Amino acid sequence: MKVSIDILEEYLHERYGGWAKEEGLFMKLVEEMGEIAEILNMRSGRKSAKSEDLQAELGSELADLIHYAVAIAAINNLDLNEIILQKDKKASIKYHHDTNLEKFIQSKEQL
Repeated sequence: MKVSIDILEEYLHERYGGWAKEEGLFMKLVEEMGEIAEILNMRSGRKSAKSEDLQAELGSELADLIHYAVAIAAINNLDLNEIILQKDKKASIKYHHDTNLEKFIQSKEQL
């Protein structure tokens, strides 16, 4: 099963909409960023590892980070799908990339 940004936004809007405050969700987002930083420090050897499965922990914390970032967008009724496509299009022009995310998706859909 694949998770789309649209579905995740809809789900998180139902989950948090009406009661969650963006400040609280942002604090959770920052907390998850700190946990990711800790894991990356362990993987690089700058900090001793508490666990042997840092790859799984990294995946879990990245999922949490995405969860809270999308939740903030959802309760603010932002269309991340469209925002990501437009932001990538601008970056592709700015940095002179040969393609952009929209073209990449279109090429994959033609297969």
